[in-house]
Amino acid sequence: MKSARLILIVFCASIAVTSAGPISPPEDFPTSPPEAPPLEPSSLPPAASHRLDNGMEVVVISSDEIPWVSVTWYLMAGAKYDPPQKSGLAFTTAALLRQGTTTHTADELAELLDFHAIKLGGKAGHETTVVHAGSLAKEVDLAVKCLAEVVRSPVFPERDFRRHISQAVNETKISEAQAEYWAEREFRERVYAEHYLGRLYYGNSETLPRIQREDLVEFHQTHYMPNESKLIFSGSITAEQAVGLARKYFGQWQPGTMPAFPVAPIPPRRDTHIYLVDRPGSTQSQIRVGQLGFRRSDPEYIPAQVFNQVFGGSFNSRLNSAVRVKEGLTYGASGGYTAGKEPGRLMAATFTKNESTAEALEVLLGVAESMTTEAPSKEELSDSQSYITGKFGLSLETPQQVASKVFDLKFHGLADNYYETYLKQINQLTASDVISFAQTAVDLGKLTIVIVGDATEVKGQLAEIAPVTVVKRHGAEPVD
Repeated sequence: MKSARLILIVFCASIAVTSAGPISPPEDFPTSPPEAPPLEPSSLPPAASHRLDNGMEVVVISSDEIPWVSVTWYLMAGAKYDPPQKSGLAFTTAALLRQGTTTHTADELAELLDFHAIKLGGKAGHETTVVHAGSLAKEVDLAVKCLAEVVRSPVFPERDFRRHISQAVNETKISEAQAEYWAEREFRERVYAEHYLGRLYYGNSETLPRIQREDLVEFHQTHYMPNESKLIFSGSITAEQAVGLARKYFGQWQPGTMPAFPVAPIPPRRDTHIYLVDRPGSTQSQIRVGQLGFRRSDPEYIPAQVFNQVFGGSFNSRLNSAVRVKEGLTYGASGGYTAGKEPGRLMAATFTKNESTAEALEVLLGVAESMTTEAPSKEELSDSQSYITGKFGLSLETPQQVASKVFDLKFHGLADNYYETYLKQINQLTASDVISFAQTAVDLGKLTIVIVGDATEVKGQLAEIAPVTVVKRHGAEPVD
């Protein structure tokens, strides 16, 4: 009954308003929707740098916006130092830093961190190892102490090590049952060959079981050192406080000499060829197309950012519009350049059913060709520049994000004001600049093409596009 009365009251009120006629807007009510002003280019806050006697560089970005401090330790060593037969060693070492030290067991450390609301963790990629601590400003002393403890004196308990390896192998086997995994792995190996970028930094189900606890201990002893690292503070802390904490907890750490490692050459681009990873019984094909690119510090990086957006960096990109929206061959397609300390790569990715594999590949190749023959439209250029400018501002929301940006400048040897110049250059690019970049950077005659699918279903149609080599990979069989 109450709900019925409420409905009746609302109904009567609506009749009363209707019978009274339309409500006139205020005299100052705008006649057109407001327009937001153009986004102003963002820039990094100033950073102060200091070097400890043991060679560790301490960088401080002070900000009082929130009472939080991000403390990140960057080591100039990662999976590139892994023995190929033990790929995943650096990654495993970093993952186990929190599992006990000479001072605290893993449980004691976890309880201490939780009680003081401190987050702490480590990871490793191809080039670097990163250990991050974050805390309220009032807890920063303890945060730095715990960070230094796991970096300098981990013990890698045998039980925790065995459990981690077992879990990692099981997770990797699950990944290896997916076509996407083999598309990424095969493409990486074809582009980089024996170079360390040709390996997955987290290892695989064959290399991880070969790693022993003693390998972690040795990797830590021979690669973790102050003079090959940077400690970056970002947030509510002064330079004087930060340097004092760095000296207090890292100052007595003795420097070392980073061991050399053999670097296999990255092979040059080769004539377009299709590598078909046979996956019997698969009803779909994973498609990867690309080639070797350039370094993060190279001038090509600037126009490549706009190229990426137009080519395959958004839902409205040429690639997704052609393969998904227009032709309906897939649920999604993306592509673009990545770049790092070593040359990165151009890669476009999509998937489709067996019978349309060749068609999807031809559409993808056609889009790549269009980037070299059709300059971006006014709308494509404007949308890309606005997106890049706005996204950069969003990438500076947290102290840790700011620290990461500052590290990138130092790691890649870029100027302190690089991002100010970067955004200006992005917004000054013309359509001619972008197509000139594409014509120079993209070599349509030297593409690496990887297809993961049922060879009996797709080989014939692919052979009409380019030479095909069928690849048999243990573990590439589907698991349904």
